Amino acid sequence: MTTEKIVMQQARKALRGNLSKLIAAAGLTMLAFLLVEYLEYFVGVLLGVPDIDSGEQLPFDNPAALAVALGFTAVLLLAMPLLNGFLRMAATTAVRKECASRDIFYYFRSAGLYFKTVLVDFLLYALWSLAAAMLNASGILGALMPELFQVDTPFTVQHYLTVLAAVVTVLLRVILYMLLVHYPLLAYALNENRSVGQCVFGTIGFSFRHFGQLLRLMFRFIGWFALCFFVVPALYVLPYFSVASLMSARWLLELDNGGSDI
Repeated sequence: MTTEKIVMQQARKALRGNLSKLIAAAGLTMLAFLLVEYLEYFVGVLLGVPDIDSGEQLPFDNPAALAVALGFTAVLLLAMPLLNGFLRMAATTAVRKECASRDIFYYFRSAGLYFKTVLVDFLLYALWSLAAAMLNASGILGALMPELFQVDTPFTVQHYLTVLAAVVTVLLRVILYMLLVHYPLLAYALNENRSVGQCVFGTIGFSFRHFGQLLRLMFRFIGWFALCFFVVPALYVLPYFSVASLMSARWLLELDNGGSDI
C-alpha cells in the first residue's frame, strides 16, 4: 500500500466524529468569502465600476475601479484567518483525532496572533501573486503576439493557442500554490509559534523537496476534485483533503526535524 493510500485511509478514520464540524467550518469560510465577493460587486455597482449595460469591469486605471479592488482585497485578507482557523481544525483532527468548532475563530483570540496571521497570509499571497504575474503565459503571449487575442473565431490555430496559454497559466498557478503556499499554511496551522519568516520563507526549500509527495497525493484526490464541479461535494472534499494533507505534512515536517507543537 502506498504512503498516499495510507494517509487517505487514516484521514477517513480521523474524520469520524469530526466531519460535521469541519463541514460547518468549511461552509462558513466559503460563505464569508462569497459575501466579500458579492459586497465588492454591490459597492462597485453603486460607484459605477462595472458597466451595467455590458457587464464588463472598468480597467484598473480608473480610480473607482482601483479603489474598490484594493479595498476589497484588504477586506479579504482581514477575513483570511477564518481559513487558517479551518486549517487549525483540520490539523487538530489529523493530530489528535478531534477538533473543536470554536477553533474556526482560533486566530481571532488575540490581536497579536490575529495580525501575525494576517501578515503571514498577506506575504504568502504577495509571493504567489508576484510569481504568478511573472509566469502568466496568457499575458506573455498577449504581449508578444497581441493579434492572437483579437481573433474570436473558434477552431483556428490562433484560438487554440490562446486556449492553450490559458490552460498553461492555470497549471502554473496551481504549481506555484503547491510550491509557495500549501506547506507554509499547513506548517502554520500545525504550529503558530513559528516566526513569520520561518513560515513564509523558511518552508520554501521544504516545499521544493516534498513537491513530489504533494503531487502524488493530489493525483490520488483527482476524482474527488472533479466532483467539486457540482459544488456541494466540495463541502466533504475540502475537509477530507485538508486532513490528509496535514497528516502528510506533519510526518514530513517531523522527518525534517521541524516537528509539530500543536
